[in-house]
Amino acid sequence: MAVIVKYEEKFSKQIYDLFVNVRDEEDFFKEFSYEGFCAHLFKSAAFNEDGSFVALVGDEVVGFASSMVRPMDDGNEKASAYLHTFFVRKENRRQGIGSALLNKVEEFAKEKGRSSVRFVFVGQINWPWYIPNTDHHMHPGMPCVRINSDFYIFLYHHGYYVNSIHEGFHLPLAEYEMPKSVVEKMEENAKRGLTVEIYDPAKHYGIDEFCEVINNPGFAASIKNNLKRENPYPFLVASNNGKVVGWTGAMYVEPTGRGHLDGIVVDPNERKAGLGKGLFCNLCKHLKEMGASYMTFFTGLDNPARFIYLGAGFQVAQSFADMKKDLK
Repeated sequence: MAVIVKYEEKFSKQIYDLFVNVRDEEDFFKEFSYEGFCAHLFKSAAFNEDGSFVALVGDEVVGFASSMVRPMDDGNEKASAYLHTFFVRKENRRQGIGSALLNKVEEFAKEKGRSSVRFVFVGQINWPWYIPNTDHHMHPGMPCVRINSDFYIFLYHHGYYVNSIHEGFHLPLAEYEMPKSVVEKMEENAKRGLTVEIYDPAKHYGIDEFCEVINNPGFAASIKNNLKRENPYPFLVASNNGKVVGWTGAMYVEPTGRGHLDGIVVDPNERKAGLGKGLFCNLCKHLKEMGASYMTFFTGLDNPARFIYLGAGFQVAQSFADMKKDLK
């Protein structure tokens, strides 16, 4: 019979060994050294010891669950707690251990005044995963629960429902070519003064105004933080006769070979001109020229920009579910 106890540092090595055991069942989650695992999980600013629980059979760790709450949500009656890590050793499944761990997480959520529990990327601790059927092309964070995985079925049978769907996109860049329709549209736009090119402060203006009009604090922060760097990363902008009306984010190649992607946004007053598609396809082109071997990202199923990505040659590599349970 398993006993559920609160996490203590003394369990860390056994929890890591449990992760390795579960990871080795299939080649989906990225490998970690023990030090890397601890840095990613236990030393994360988002890790919450009070929301983390260990399942023991004797002195052996056979299960682990970890959840957190965001201080910014305190006092919000509709706020959630976030489950981000959940492992049970294969040999110990279907024995009630996972259910007992999940109950502890839900009790923690209630104690913290949360009305629900969710497994979704805003929980801040997200596990890197490999794109299936590739040479370990890696995406840096799993957005939520893999649809139809054992964990998905487990949560579903414990009262969790699909709150939203996110899709992981992937494209090898070796054979990427700018779509002819995009090239033609860019040529047409250029006649009206609408261009897509690398940002040049001597040539482009209105970046601060653009940060305001897009009404997206996250993207605005990305733009400003990059420009504050001693050597800012290059980034693409769409411009209307020099005025910034679109942005792609910092361009660089990550150590894994992945082309970095912050996001894409266009001034609401300049949409319908194909600038979003032009920005995205040019981003793919530039990252390929910079030496990136692939690109990955995820986006919501209801995001119309997904058709831009599909049109550029990206494929959906994996679908994920933001799963949620409302607590009574």
